[in-house]
Amino acid sequence: MKVTVEELAPCKKKVHVEVELEEMEKRFRKVYEELREKTQLPGFRPGKAPLFLLRMRFGDYVREKVLEEVVPETYEKAIKEVGIKVATEPKFPVMELEEGKPFKLVIEVEEEPDFELKEYKGIEIEERRYPVSDEDVEEVIERLRQQRVRISDKGDQAAQEGDLVVVSYDVELGGKVLEDKHEEGMTLVLGSRDAVPGFEEALLGHKVGDTVSVEVELGEEHHDRELAGKRVRFIVTLKEVKKRELPEVDENFAKEMGYEGLEDMRKQVREKLQEEFNNRAKAEMIDQIMEKMVAQYEFPVPPSLVEREVERRIDDEKFHLRVKGINPEKADIDWEEKRREAQGDALANVRFSYLLSRIADAEGIEVTKDELWDQIEDTARTLQRPVDDVVKLMQKTGRLQRLSLDMLRSKVLDFLLEHAKMGSASEGPSVKEDLEGR
Repeated sequence: MKVTVEELAPCKKKVHVEVELEEMEKRFRKVYEELREKTQLPGFRPGKAPLFLLRMRFGDYVREKVLEEVVPETYEKAIKEVGIKVATEPKFPVMELEEGKPFKLVIEVEEEPDFELKEYKGIEIEERRYPVSDEDVEEVIERLRQQRVRISDKGDQAAQEGDLVVVSYDVELGGKVLEDKHEEGMTLVLGSRDAVPGFEEALLGHKVGDTVSVEVELGEEHHDRELAGKRVRFIVTLKEVKKRELPEVDENFAKEMGYEGLEDMRKQVREKLQEEFNNRAKAEMIDQIMEKMVAQYEFPVPPSLVEREVERRIDDEKFHLRVKGINPEKADIDWEEKRREAQGDALANVRFSYLLSRIADAEGIEVTKDELWDQIEDTARTLQRPVDDVVKLMQKTGRLQRLSLDMLRSKVLDFLLEHAKMGSASEGPSVKEDLEGR
């Protein structure tokens, strides 16, 4: 077998393989002999059909059988011979198999990067803490209170702040009504400031059936790029006005929400919030570790892994737009530019994944079968499905291996955080303020 390697790009190679004619003739002969033993042609006893007849009748079948065997075997031998550590699924752009000729195979493959692991213990980072304030607790309780709101029809009473209204509206731009901007059945709570400035205020004091005209200046950041930065007129008709009655935050309310009482509700809400804030602080410290570690390395990584990471990030952005009710394909966003911008972060993330894998090997960090099984059982409980069904589903979708890798990654991150050198703690803004500033 002749094997030569062509460098296509860092971490990407093309392997040219040629299997000698003698070896291929043996393989073809073996399949024909097996076929002869099982096939009876008219005029010939079993096992006595001549080779030329078998070739005429079953040539294509024999070629496929030989191909099924020779491709994986040749691939494994060639990759082993040239010492490539394969990182992603190989491609086979050329497979030349013809009876009576050598077999030629071309393999395009991406390989694992080769690099020396530098010191990873004692990385200096700034400790982060997010304490839970009384205000944070009360905001969560207020959200729980909003979930228990009682709604009743106000009939012909005027809309007031706090009421829930259902409206339809048209948009007028430059004296012309834009037919494609008509909205029917939009709901909002007056005073929530969910609509553009001036929209909700214009409805106060009006009754069902009233039509209100309100002129507003839309900001440059408005989600509808066609209207962003322009002065438009909304022609709004009130369809329904409903009164919202919120329960008092007292012992009965706490018990309705599943707590022993008001004190227990505040205690459990605080504990849950602190857990969330701690996770946020931990994630930020891990980001610091990643940034400092990746800055020490310049090794190349498989291009397809970077592209896969870029697409994952783009998909996430599009998902968040859809959640906001925005069609990402119609939004004024240059997705190709977004992909280019994501390349740097995607490359860093892939590099970091390789660093974590090498650290796991160096430190003997692994995920045990018991740990993996415990996680699978937790998933089954969450999904309310039998464990065996969940295992089969995860195996079928490849999620089982992904789960194991995610758990290993988490273990290595905990190890790095445990061995990091913490600077002075910084509380920074509250999580709420930080999120609002984004």
